[in-house]
Amino acid sequence: MKQFRPIASVLLALLMLILPLSALAGCSETAPEAPPAGTGTSPSAADPGQADGGEEKELTPAEQRMLVSDDLPETDFNGKTFTVVGSESSSGEKYIVTEEMNGEGVNDSIYKRNAAVEERFGAKIAYLEGGAHRDCATMIANSITSADAAFDLIQFHVVSNSGNAMKGLYLNWYDVPHVNFEKPWWSDSTVKDLTLNGRAFLAIGDFALTSVGSTYCMFYDKVEAVNYQIEDPYETVKAGRWTLDHLKSLCEQVYTDTNGSGAEDEEDYYGLASDQQSNYNTYLWSCDNPIFTRDSNGEIQYVYYSEHLVDVYNSCWDLLNNRAGVYSKMDHGSGMDLFSKYHTLTCNAILSGAISYLADFTHDYGIIPYPKYDENQAEYKSMVDGGHEAMAVGKNAENLEFIGIMTEALCAESYKSVLPAYYDVCLKTRYASSPKDAEMMDLCVNARVFDLGYVYDNWNGVAFFFQELLRADTFQDITSYYKKKEKVATKYYEKVLALFEGE
Repeated sequence: MKQFRPIASVLLALLMLILPLSALAGCSETAPEAPPAGTGTSPSAADPGQADGGEEKELTPAEQRMLVSDDLPETDFNGKTFTVVGSESSSGEKYIVTEEMNGEGVNDSIYKRNAAVEERFGAKIAYLEGGAHRDCATMIANSITSADAAFDLIQFHVVSNSGNAMKGLYLNWYDVPHVNFEKPWWSDSTVKDLTLNGRAFLAIGDFALTSVGSTYCMFYDKVEAVNYQIEDPYETVKAGRWTLDHLKSLCEQVYTDTNGSGAEDEEDYYGLASDQQSNYNTYLWSCDNPIFTRDSNGEIQYVYYSEHLVDVYNSCWDLLNNRAGVYSKMDHGSGMDLFSKYHTLTCNAILSGAISYLADFTHDYGIIPYPKYDENQAEYKSMVDGGHEAMAVGKNAENLEFIGIMTEALCAESYKSVLPAYYDVCLKTRYASSPKDAEMMDLCVNARVFDLGYVYDNWNGVAFFFQELLRADTFQDITSYYKKKEKVATKYYEKVLALFEGE
């Protein structure tokens, strides 16, 4: 990464004062070992915050995004093709390249993004699909080891992708010029959680749209919230009172034996509906129980097991298995399916669930983060489903100048134009003209945590223990369960940390 003048950091700080959710989401501190901070923003000469009559006007979230400069040099790559490789789950033909405009907001914003970047830099953007994620991982590994230079950017299923990173097949992102992790189109977690000893082999940027769409959150029915006299969930979230206990009370308050059968079934009305996959797993992070974190000196620490883990697990078991008003099934999407049929006030889901299930939903709905453990927890947090894309560069990549500029430009344009269009589809309302919905959507996305222990788990660590226990038929003691598997898991994580030690 290139070095930047200190004045740019001041400009960044000034802009961040007007960005939405500065009070809610907070700003992650840069890890001590990370490279120097980036440029921040360069507002355009014409101040969009100045009205024609000389009076200042309040900028919409979409307008604020447009203010952020990518600070890239103007250059011409003379028609060179920038190839992105991904798996089926990357939705490459939908989110990475699209052939033409068709009137659909996200499709057209992606088409315009690509056209703008191609024209600006004299390049072409292409997509190479590697099949199912495991097949894609193998194809990428074979390509890198044979040095055939078949692609420039790797962008697919994070858990499979980490397996290739563990084989030493990827470059350090900090060696790629023009990539600036201080910009808002890169997740804070890329620096805070995925950088160790100045090294990051996987990164999360807004060009990888599934890393946004796969964010776990909760949907709620605004119409029924009024009918059941529920306090506005947006206000509950903002006040810091959206907790596990609050959700438990809400479920019991709302549950209605609609058909009078005397037993809970799909015809009743619930407070919460959920499937039993990673919807369950997300509570681990939303209740602030990461696998890895940093101590006061910035040193990485393995912190998965503690008394807090036991408390979180016991409380989640109580919510999901002992409480009236909670509906759950193993099947993926079962919670969102019940929500779409107007049989639950809230459901656990990923953001893109709105696109899959709520196209014909007639009630107005809102999107809020998962609950905190209690009111003492400072921030709302969430995880992203393991099928989301993470970005990498092969160790034998050619022309890093080209790769860095194109990656940064595509992430920046995605942040400015594609994400607002995507939010519009998820919310069924205009991100630019619905401040409360925009605020909550930004909060959910800013709450994403890309824990090193999850991203690099590769099905060998502890990342999936939580959901396995919560969906079991009977309660199991999490301490005993963990102790049986601790040795194997910790040895694997020692290998993960060794990856970042370098030669």
